[in-house]
Amino acid sequence: MKFGKVAAFLVKVILICVISGGLAVAFNTARSKPYTFAELSHPQPPEIGEIGSADLLQDFTVGKYFFVDARSDMEFAMGHIPGALNITTSMEGDEFAAQVAQIDRNLPVIVYCDGLSCGKSLIVAKKLVEQGFKDVTVYTEGIDGWIGAGMDLEAN
Repeated sequence: MKFGKVAAFLVKVILICVISGGLAVAFNTARSKPYTFAELSHPQPPEIGEIGSADLLQDFTVGKYFFVDARSDMEFAMGHIPGALNITTSMEGDEFAAQVAQIDRNLPVIVYCDGLSCGKSLIVAKKLVEQGFKDVTVYTEGIDGWIGAGMDLEAN
């Protein structure tokens, strides 16, 4: 490969990277609440804990936790942890306030979504902390871990 072709290829790669970065900044700026550098560099606030299936199920009794399902309405309707409340990442305003009002503030709140590859639970957990909830934990294995442990689901 000749030097000119290599240089042209590198220029194209650099140009694509610059354009991608510019678009990312532009879209973030256009959001109603843009992400800050601190949120991106430390994605999980220290006040939000994590729990896995082993710890959750070892200590699980009905009514000990308040479960919040961060998945879509359709996924929630197909099956969720019994007694869970559905709060999606897109809920805002009156709809979000109405759902939050249903949470028992005397219980620890466990937020979950699909599993290890899903970030919806962390987004909803952050929203709950912003609403003044003190004991918020993300169930990292989510509905996949719940089903994998042989636990029952409730469907609408």
